[in-house]
Amino acid sequence: MGSLEGLAPVSGGYAMLPVADAFNWTEATTDLGTGSWYLVAFRSVRQPGADEERLALYDEFAHQEAARCPGFVHYFKGPAAANGACLSFCLWNTREDARVAAAKPAHARAVGLIGEMYASYELEFLRVTRTEEGRLAFEPYGHHEVQPTHDAHMAPRTSPSFSIEPSTAS
Repeated sequence: MGSLEGLAPVSGGYAMLPVADAFNWTEATTDLGTGSWYLVAFRSVRQPGADEERLALYDEFAHQEAARCPGFVHYFKGPAAANGACLSFCLWNTREDARVAAAKPAHARAVGLIGEMYASYELEFLRVTRTEEGRLAFEPYGHHEVQPTHDAHMAPRTSPSFSIEPSTAS
């Protein structure tokens, strides 16, 4: 799988967009091979006064732990938007790879901060597919694609499947 290091939000309001629309997928995935992957998106709004240093430390430990796990592809730590919303995600080869990593100690410690650090949060589970033609598609994974939100102001996103056509610009 190609590098996703050039992946970036498309605007300051990226965190409120569907995952397929929130990033420069077409430009950042030009060397992405064909296949299917599992994406876990974490949408959140931090509590006022959240300990950003502690949160960043726990996040970094969980990221390092995940990166050592089989099936890890990429982690994107989203910047907080002006309204405090944030969208981060982890891309895995398979759902099973993600589940194994989620049971690791550093991830469990990071999850333990949710009630203390976040005003609201929501998890989304997506299948990302790249065809031989270069088309990138995002679709909800299974029957429970969105975990209910912790706070009512973060409405669950039950959007239909999304597709991104490859860029024809040279």
